[in-house]
Amino acid sequence: MKLPRIGVMIGAWLALLAAPQQAQAQEFPSRPVRIVIPYSPGSVADVFARIVAQNMQEQWKGSIVVESKSGANGSIAAEEVARAAPDGYTWLLVTTYFTASPALDSKLRWNPVRDFVPVGQICRAPNFFIVPTSLPVKTVAEYVALAKSKPGTLNYSHPGKGSTGHLGFELFKRLAGIDVTGIGYRGYPQMVPDIASGLITSTFLSANQALAQVQSGAIRIIGAINDGRSKYFPDVPTMGEQGFAEAQVMPWFGIVVPAGTPQPVTERISAALEAALATSEVREKLDVAGCEPKSAPLGAFADIIKSDIGVWAKVVREAGITMD
Repeated sequence: MKLPRIGVMIGAWLALLAAPQQAQAQEFPSRPVRIVIPYSPGSVADVFARIVAQNMQEQWKGSIVVESKSGANGSIAAEEVARAAPDGYTWLLVTTYFTASPALDSKLRWNPVRDFVPVGQICRAPNFFIVPTSLPVKTVAEYVALAKSKPGTLNYSHPGKGSTGHLGFELFKRLAGIDVTGIGYRGYPQMVPDIASGLITSTFLSANQALAQVQSGAIRIIGAINDGRSKYFPDVPTMGEQGFAEAQVMPWFGIVVPAGTPQPVTERISAALEAALATSEVREKLDVAGCEPKSAPLGAFADIIKSDIGVWAKVVREAGITMD
């Protein structure tokens, strides 16, 4: 006879526990929110973050500050956010480095699963296989044939270890069985002119990074490194269409918050992000910036992160890549 009463008491107790979190979510945000970007101001990541942040702060009639913390392949920003108060007021913009870092650095002081809660994906940025027009190849097969005929003489550039340009090309090298030397740069502004001049013989670039050089005739696109043809360059066949389906990778951008952030607050942030991505204005701005809007809230984004951790761990292990 006492069991129903005990059940009521437990229910009331759980409701009391949930009440502060629900109240916190309803009041959130009551002060400025900060998005930490692991790249320099003006980078594509910075642009994507500002596009969604503008809409989200309009929804809340609050303030969202975008702050750049570049360095150490994203770890400076990630570690700072991992240690921030789990109250929803500090976010981290994440991309490939976030899922590749655990495999690259055994001394990493943060973990993408343990230390963060996924909020949602923002967009996917199609990448393309680029060569200078001075290189006598027009297809991936021709590139592979040239690389095999001259092992060790071709090179590729990337904007840093752990980037899609780095790991994606290493994956392609392994699948193609070719010897091509990787050359790291501090970023795309320094790298693109060397590709156009022919000093660098191959790389992976996003649509907005490639467009001007394609239009000038300095570079040629020989493959789309995506799971389908891109609307940005619809005539370019995918890596899969050219026999390298496993080399198709699609960089994404998303938002995470520190582990321990109350679930109602995380859900409120995710809902605002989803609302932003549903607007034609935000979608058009992302599209113009070269990133295809692609939402994946909460659990769906968590699945993407976990999947990519496994993918890049395999690439790093098989290619013998280290951060040294």
